[in-house]
Amino acid sequence: MVHKTPSMKFICPGCGATIHEIIEEVPAYDLMADRGADAQGFVDQTVDCSECDRQFIVAIRNTGAGLVAELQDGDTPVQVIDDPISYPDDEWEVEAYQRENLPNDPGQIFKFATYDIDFIASEMESGAHGSIGALNRMLLVQYFSAIEAYLSDRLIGLVLDDPQSMSALVKGNKEWTADKISVVELASNPNAFRDWVHARLRELMYHNFVKIDLYYRSAMGSTIFPDEATKKTLMEFVPVRHDCVHRYGRDHDGRERSISKANLETLGGALEDVVNHLEGLFARRPHNT
Repeated sequence: MVHKTPSMKFICPGCGATIHEIIEEVPAYDLMADRGADAQGFVDQTVDCSECDRQFIVAIRNTGAGLVAELQDGDTPVQVIDDPISYPDDEWEVEAYQRENLPNDPGQIFKFATYDIDFIASEMESGAHGSIGALNRMLLVQYFSAIEAYLSDRLIGLVLDDPQSMSALVKGNKEWTADKISVVELASNPNAFRDWVHARLRELMYHNFVKIDLYYRSAMGSTIFPDEATKKTLMEFVPVRHDCVHRYGRDHDGRERSISKANLETLGGALEDVVNHLEGLFARRPHNT
């Protein structure tokens, strides 16, 4: 998939002319931030109207799920075109696959995935220390893959199957307030709104626990964390995951991350507590999904 140059378009509030400008800088999103609000990147871009010579400041925000552009007046809608954040490669292939392959029991899938991790870690404990270090880093990443799949499948399944949860999620999500669905799309596709929400949920990074917690709070009315201790444990492992995925297991100073079987057990226990907590909430829902 070839990405086009991102741009913005809005109607000049002074003369009514259409202003279409290339976005000069895409703000970064900080995956390592502890809070969703702190992770978002911001840049301001000055835009001139060629018809009336008015000058505007457009605030561009990277929410992690897409770019949001706003004029300082707060009343003029700004459309972001060819958003590089919102449209991943192979978008339609991924969507079709997910629609057809959402598991019926995400909690059971999580247990199967993490069982193999504990088994391999135990088998390798008596092996060469160098291989254990590399393997444990791989297993830590696998733990995160398992919980990301679980959180994604549970949230998407809940929202797509329960209109009330979908409505609550959209109403409680400040990141989506500037997004719009065209009248033509709504008229031609009766599922346009549902598809739009589904696409936004697929774009999330589910290891960003603080942000995902906000989505669950809106859709389900509950936090994903059973207690503060579990939350603290998981947040301590987030930068470790980042280094294992993006820095070959080294931190920003070049030091190798040392991960023991005890570390894996701590992480696995915290993740299992999250899953058990959420599965309990789902089991008590009036309409269990």
